[in-house]
Amino acid sequence: MIILKILQRGLKKEEIALAKRYQKWYKVTEDEIRLFVNEGTMSNEKEVVNRIDHKNNKAYLCMGDIEYSKKFYEKHKNLKLRLYVKSDVGNLYNEYRVNDWQASEKGLELFLL
Repeated sequence: MIILKILQRGLKKEEIALAKRYQKWYKVTEDEIRLFVNEGTMSNEKEVVNRIDHKNNKAYLCMGDIEYSKKFYEKHKNLKLRLYVKSDVGNLYNEYRVNDWQASEKGLELFLL
């Protein structure tokens, strides 16, 4: 089993987004897309929407809306992806190393290193 690599710890969203009070869950720059993920987000049906699977080195995002995930992936699939995850407590993010990503039947599936 490989332990997930955290590239940076304790980052504020405004540092990552390069803007104050940035509200979207992603930011597109020239050649990359930065995702801001709250690991504990729940859907209206009380199901987890974003999950980090540490055992299998994967992240599953947008699990509550598969069609949205597919459209999002198709629009941004050629960009380098950077993942920033926030736990339920606090407002600081950790950056995880992403090897690849795809749209799957679970939502956005990220392969982490």
